[in-house]
Amino acid sequence: MLKRIDMGMKKFLITGGMMFSLLGCSKENTATIVPPYTEDKFNIFPKAESNVTPNGTTGWVGDVMPYYVNGQFEIFFLHDAPDKVKQSSAGEHDIHKFTSKNLLDFSYKGTQIAYGSRNTQDHLIGTGSMIKVGNTYYFYYTGHNGNSSWLQNSNAGWAETHTREAIMYATSTDLNTWTKKEGFVLRAPGGYSNTDFRDPYVFYNDEFKEYWMLVSTQQGGKAVLLVYKTADPSKDNWMLSGPLNIPEADYLMMECADIHKIGGRYYLLFAEDWSNTPGTHYRVATSTAGPWVKPADGNDMFDGHQFYAGRGTTDGTNFFALAWAHRRNPENDNGTRTWGGNLISHQFFATGSDKLGVKSPEAVNAYFTKNVDAVAEANTGAVTRTGSNYIINGAAAAATATFAKITGTTKLMGSLNISNLTGTAWLGFNTASNNSSTYAVKFEPAVNRIAAYNKGTEVTRVPFNFEAGKEYNFSVVIDGSVAVLYVNNQVALTNRIYSLQNNAWSIGADGVELKVNNLRMVSH
Repeated sequence: MLKRIDMGMKKFLITGGMMFSLLGCSKENTATIVPPYTEDKFNIFPKAESNVTPNGTTGWVGDVMPYYVNGQFEIFFLHDAPDKVKQSSAGEHDIHKFTSKNLLDFSYKGTQIAYGSRNTQDHLIGTGSMIKVGNTYYFYYTGHNGNSSWLQNSNAGWAETHTREAIMYATSTDLNTWTKKEGFVLRAPGGYSNTDFRDPYVFYNDEFKEYWMLVSTQQGGKAVLLVYKTADPSKDNWMLSGPLNIPEADYLMMECADIHKIGGRYYLLFAEDWSNTPGTHYRVATSTAGPWVKPADGNDMFDGHQFYAGRGTTDGTNFFALAWAHRRNPENDNGTRTWGGNLISHQFFATGSDKLGVKSPEAVNAYFTKNVDAVAEANTGAVTRTGSNYIINGAAAAATATFAKITGTTKLMGSLNISNLTGTAWLGFNTASNNSSTYAVKFEPAVNRIAAYNKGTEVTRVPFNFEAGKEYNFSVVIDGSVAVLYVNNQVALTNRIYSLQNNAWSIGADGVELKVNNLRMVSH
């Protein structure tokens, strides 16, 4: 997957029938300079920081490509440099890396695989994956070049046909020094899009005793995942098997797909950004060959749009999905959603026969040790309190309890119980003296979802089926401008809220009676 402007333009081309140059990743396009947001300090959800970078670079985390080996996470990611740097660089989105043993403490290792130039397939680098074969690590990635000087060679008069996207790879024996394989380029087969042909995911398929590569592409303007197979990646003889069997996949693209086996089921993760439910989705199957179907309840997401391009890895026991949270341009709640941001880590696991649950990694939970009651400041409407327990009765009219300002890295915790399924309850941030909030995360049982709104405009959402009168545990992990809500180890909702720090927060209800028990703030 490459920066969102590419596929946004692609969608416009498909739906509007207009042709123009795709300059989203080109140096011919003058980017808007994003002013630095100096207030954010991150302890849990990192980005590329110059003070810990060997080569002095800074920037943001794009698509994440995690791999667990030798007792630690090797967290490769597409690096999005500051706009001033990109405008003078030879290419974009070189692959950088964090390492971590616990998904709490990160060491930033800088550039791993460099981009090429305007005259190479990998002028920009897109998402990929890594696999170890023998003593060698193979890192397959997307080479992207949309420059007209490159694409004009796509005619019979030239010896080589150039395409906008193709699959490439580099090798290493130490996970630090990488050598690109000269001469290897895997391009889209006939009948599939060579404009959108990316995000290779390579793994050893124990079920069929062979190596598989999934590639995201299109056929007839609709998303497909192609399967390539080989007995030995070192031979460079990947053979096309055909599209993966995914009956319910009416998308424009399914990006950054990967497969994980948990118990007796396989789970397919993929990202999409063009339907009315953008974000990381999943499907379940009893065989890697499919069919890959939605969970029986129809809810196929465990986080919303702000957790994008989630890819998984395992330490052999537990499974983790790593993605990035969008930032905004300019960096405030009203800015335009922008590609790249901070690294977000979830632990995920199977629940029941076909569902995935999600929670904060154990090391992150253990980071928060100092419990204090939330400091109540003001109320609106019918609010009663007994210690750290609250009844916010919005049955007749909206009611809100407001609490002292949020500062730094902290966690909000408690449980909630909604009396009926026709009203709404919410967590409010940047709460004003009149107890109204500009940013609200709302529990909406009537439409089976949790959704976040900035000044009344929906930002992100995740499906969730509520039951009236049932108690749900919740927590909100806050780090800088990132706030991740977890509910009952079932779903998460990642948010970027620039206005939450040093401002009051609140809990409210309208049309329901909301009970909140054991409400507390936990610090490090």
